[in-house]
Amino acid sequence: MSSKSSVSGTPGRRRKFDEADSIEGLAAPSPARRKGARRRRRGPSRAGSRGRLLPILLGALGVAVVALVVVLVVQFTAGGATAPENPVPTAYEVHDSGNEVLATREADSRPLNKGELFGEDSKRIDSESQGITFELQTSSLTDDCASAVWGERVSAALADAGCTQAARAGYTSDGYVGAVAMFNLRDQKAANAVATALQPPKDAAAEPAGFIEVPAAEEDPFSSLGAGFSAAEATVSGHYLTVAWVQSIESDDPAERESLVSPLITLNNFRDPLYHRVVQLENLQEAQQGTVPTA
Repeated sequence: MSSKSSVSGTPGRRRKFDEADSIEGLAAPSPARRKGARRRRRGPSRAGSRGRLLPILLGALGVAVVALVVVLVVQFTAGGATAPENPVPTAYEVHDSGNEVLATREADSRPLNKGELFGEDSKRIDSESQGITFELQTSSLTDDCASAVWGERVSAALADAGCTQAARAGYTSDGYVGAVAMFNLRDQKAANAVATALQPPKDAAAEPAGFIEVPAAEEDPFSSLGAGFSAAEATVSGHYLTVAWVQSIESDDPAERESLVSPLITLNNFRDPLYHRVVQLENLQEAQQGTVPTA
């Protein structure tokens, strides 16, 4: 809000009125008042100009301050720096659960569906032991596996692995932002091959083979994933490969390491639908073998 000055100019000094002035003024007119004398027009005083400029300058300053505040607020709420065009995690690990029930797609031929991956049970992922709750913000399920990653070598690895489905989701919590991807591949060996292809190079200057595409990468806070110190974990569950990737919302420097074990453990619960599949398949196998009594 601009402030209006209550002063339009600097007032001149009032001349002391005395008898001499009065007499002199009545005795004879001043030269400027004589007949035929040219009257000189006085322009505005410099003090008056400064007075009129003051509200304008204050107004411009106020607008500049407001603009600066808006920029700072936007940067703060956006979570800091923006990730590079093709981000990769700072830390990356691969784990094989050794799940034999889901070892091949032949044994588990039912396709993934949105209900089991993004249903009510998956809208909130929490862990009481870790004290973190992630909430689902965006999700997708496609048979175009190449669209879920960037990098030609990773795309080729998915094709070689017989990828038929790619699911992705973006999650946020009070202090973290996370992305998760799940790929439906031919078998356990193929899942391990893709997990290896996703491995970022140890030399930060080397060109990565590729990685998963961040869901809603142009929106905050997902646009910051990969700008700071982040960690990802690839888990092989039979013929499925799940990649969980997390970062602190406040992090903006990959060199500033921090522990991300708790958010990774929590977000990896996205794999719960796979455990349900294991139970279903085991029950089916037992029923086929006649070990489970039928009603």
